[in-house]
Amino acid sequence: MQNLLQRDLGSSLLSIAVILGWLGLFFVFLRVTTILIKRILELIFKNS
Repeated sequence: MQNLLQRDLGSSLLSIAVILGWLGLFFVFLRVTTILIKRILELIFKNS
């Protein structure tokens, strides 16, 4: 914790923003893939 406080505040905020951005991208990607899988499964089971 001391190491985090001794660093520059701007670089700490930047690293937090980058981590949050990657998490956001990951969740968007996860949501898109689940929607695609749901649509594909609906198409498969609707035909059979």
